[in-house]
Amino acid sequence: MALLLCCGTAYADSIPLIHAHGTLQVPVVVNDKISLNFTIDSGATDVSVPATVFSALTRNGTVSSQDLLDKRIYKLADGSGEISQRFRIRSLRVGKLEVRDVIASVGDSGGLLLLGQSFLSRLKSWSIDNERQTLLITESTTSRSSLIVPHAKQDGGADDWVRVTAPNGSAENLFVNTASFQGNGNVRSLWEKRIFPAHTEKWLGKWVNYALDHWEFDCRDERIKLDARTDYYEDGTRWVADSKLISSAAWHRVPPDTIKDGEMKLLCDWQPQ
Repeated sequence: MALLLCCGTAYADSIPLIHAHGTLQVPVVVNDKISLNFTIDSGATDVSVPATVFSALTRNGTVSSQDLLDKRIYKLADGSGEISQRFRIRSLRVGKLEVRDVIASVGDSGGLLLLGQSFLSRLKSWSIDNERQTLLITESTTSRSSLIVPHAKQDGGADDWVRVTAPNGSAENLFVNTASFQGNGNVRSLWEKRIFPAHTEKWLGKWVNYALDHWEFDCRDERIKLDARTDYYEDGTRWVADSKLISSAAWHRVPPDTIKDGEMKLLCDWQPQ
């Protein structure tokens, strides 16, 4: 393994890759405790760890409850969405380069360990030398940055609210309440919350704090309808949608590859207990 010094304290490293399961994998040391072979996946948003491996990491103390973050909806290759637990990896070491505070998500038990963009984007550069079958990486100034605050659990069902990626260009934070999933046929429903940063959204002449919307989904015809809505303002008042407005709301089709499309797939795949 060659270590090439350059650019002051930054350096490049060359790490031999391993052939396994039909892919090229790289050894990665997690939290200075265990070495695991990860598949490099630039298309993955975060580092991903299968549920079985995550359970083993928590049992042996490599990952603790203090490392748990929030939950997110991740879009899969087939266009569907999946709720995944996120957690902080305090240290990921590849070769002689260490990246601290890396976001990771828990994937399917049968999945691979994936070295995604939450690690790769922290590097100045990376590439694969196919002839030598090595991973070439160069350190960035952000490699050692401590950026992630563990998720603090709250009482009162706060963990039932799952954050969804907000629309591009939107300042709002979007959440769905997994405990509110209802329905056992084609028509199902959930509660959604949109939280706005202070003084960024004004409705009816007043600044909005957050809005609660109740949506109905028709899984068979892929349609959606607003069923109830309450807006909460920064001055402590609220506005409840008029019943005539709600009753007149028509069903409309859910556009593909949208947030609502991801919510619909999650809700319609959900199995009532």
